[in-house]
Amino acid sequence: MGLRLLTAALLLCISCVPAAGGQQISAQHLDDLRNGYRALSATFYRGVTSAELVAGARAGLTGALRAAGQTHPLPAPRTRTGGVDQIVDAVAAARHTKTLSETALTYAALDGMARAASDRYTVFMTPKEVQGFEEPLNPPHVFGIGVILQQDEKTKEVTAAYVAPGTPAEVGGIQNGDVFDTIDGTSAHGLDVAHVRALLLGQSGTIVRVRMLRAGTARPEVAIMRAEIHAPTVYQKLLPNGIGYIAVGVFGEPTAEEFGAALRHLQHLNARAFVIDLRNNGGGYVNAAVGIADHFIHSGPIVSIAERSGTTEFDADAAADETHPIAVLVNHYSASASEIAAAALQDAGVATLVGARTYGKGVVQQLTYNLDGSAMKVTTARYLTPRKRVIDGIGLVPDVPVSENDHPRYGDPATDAQLAAAINVVQAKAKG
Repeated sequence: MGLRLLTAALLLCISCVPAAGGQQISAQHLDDLRNGYRALSATFYRGVTSAELVAGARAGLTGALRAAGQTHPLPAPRTRTGGVDQIVDAVAAARHTKTLSETALTYAALDGMARAASDRYTVFMTPKEVQGFEEPLNPPHVFGIGVILQQDEKTKEVTAAYVAPGTPAEVGGIQNGDVFDTIDGTSAHGLDVAHVRALLLGQSGTIVRVRMLRAGTARPEVAIMRAEIHAPTVYQKLLPNGIGYIAVGVFGEPTAEEFGAALRHLQHLNARAFVIDLRNNGGGYVNAAVGIADHFIHSGPIVSIAERSGTTEFDADAAADETHPIAVLVNHYSASASEIAAAALQDAGVATLVGARTYGKGVVQQLTYNLDGSAMKVTTARYLTPRKRVIDGIGLVPDVPVSENDHPRYGDPATDAQLAAAINVVQAKAKG
């Protein structure tokens, strides 16, 4: 009880900390402003001055007040004790207009500070924006069997478009392209994806009985135990002539592990060459890119991260387990971590890049979180390829340029000209 009382007393005192000029704002918003200021002033890779951050915060506050109908200008700073104190003073002064909430004003100041960096990747994010940013990188979990569903446009039958490796669906023998015939005795014919999905979901550890059609023939009904599943970030399949195809949708938290599982699955199927598809992949976590490159690069650097405080080099960990021919598909929307992985494989000479020039996002961001879930996303470094190439604003030039055809179906060589070209590349290597 004594510890609780002490903690409560401290919080009470902190919440009453006077801002500059004798004004007061809450302890949370005081911390939010200090966190944002510290992240920008200490870690922004090009550097931003205190005066610029103060001016940016005041501009953000002025814009927010004007949008809310407040036309009176903010008073001049009442303190000369430092940049963050002047920003706190401005928020406190704006609060007394009673035009916007203290939270809205704090957000406006933080947004203005981020804009002062003049960097399109350095932004302040509200809790909702943080959630939207992180959700693809940390896929939500559901309780089901581990299949991605798709409805055939002609027959309207719901199929298992993709069965993730290691999931209950794979253990139960379901394969890509199988059609759902019955689920717990209920006919799946005529049902849409949402209804089939609802029948497959359920509490972890419970059983769902499914009967599938494969090439029009009914398979025996199987009992599958539901488990906790997350939406996959990696997709794989074996194409004709032993070509392993691995598409990476995003470089998220589970991606490196999923990629390893996909690679092992295709190795087990005796794939003799691989195409890694990074098209339309906007990036994600650097560690995920390093983890993927580690499968193919035996030694040497994978990427270097150059911050204001120095440069950190990520080297291969000598655990490479694949030596077959590799092609990497890229396009203009391959960015950031996609470019890290593609550049590492290109510089190491273990893969041929096929497709179109990449986006050219060669900088790294870090998020500094606030207690309410908002965050300051700051560009803290630029990265260099193993051969010390700078990619930011330039991109990667493919070894085999191929334009995308109209209306491609990614993963289908018959309708995907870039994939067909990549297959030709690895087949030629395999024969050589």
